[in-house]
Amino acid sequence: MLLTPIFNADHTTITFDFEEFIKNELGLKLDSQTRREDEPICKYYLKGSCTKGSNCQFRHKGFDRDKSVVCKHWLRGLCKKGDSCEFLHVFNMKKMPECWFYSKYGECCNGEECMYLHIDPESKQKECPWYARGFCKHGPNCRNKHVRKLVCQNYLTGFCPDGLNCPNGHPKYELPLMYNIQNDDIAPPPSSSSNSNTQPHEEQKNFRQPYQQAPHHHHQPGTFRKLEDVTCYKCGQQGHYANRCPQGRPVMK
Repeated sequence: MLLTPIFNADHTTITFDFEEFIKNELGLKLDSQTRREDEPICKYYLKGSCTKGSNCQFRHKGFDRDKSVVCKHWLRGLCKKGDSCEFLHVFNMKKMPECWFYSKYGECCNGEECMYLHIDPESKQKECPWYARGFCKHGPNCRNKHVRKLVCQNYLTGFCPDGLNCPNGHPKYELPLMYNIQNDDIAPPPSSSSNSNTQPHEEQKNFRQPYQQAPHHHHQPGTFRKLEDVTCYKCGQQGHYANRCPQGRPVMK
């Protein structure tokens, strides 16, 4: 209860001795309600993201975000709103709306006499993130823009003071995650209990055999094939691998 008069007090009546010096000598206005018309407009207010509100040192009131575009009806003398129009009544080529025909078809029959902006379609394209990383699989058919930049030596050394404003390229080493290669129809490795007399080159043939004999079988990666689907290349029968073929075992004397 004791702090209520402090927070709810009217501070507009409080003045300081240096306020007269600021108003008279420096020519600055301390009243936030009376702003000069030539004050710069808050760039965050134009984007609709100014968090300061009425405490912002730049101008908010008296300017509409939509007034960054010239009124097309005013250009033809058909605007009836007058000063209450939400668009600009000033002939400024930089703030003219974009030409619909040029953006749609890439050409305009009015040519240089067109009153609307002709924006280059290439300037609207975004920079390809894959090309900036090092390689783009789409090549010249990519819908994004491929910008060639010299590698920044400061960035390669370890630090670039210019950061994102550097005109040179900052290579990125973050590579996309590679999918696990699905090795279909690969025979499992021979167990330790297999015949010790089997030659190493025969074991390599055993791994390649499923590709040649049964390429039509597909299974999930990381799982073993069923013995019913395995065909031995020595005897031509199914149900066992070549390293366990009973006909291929050497005869013990």
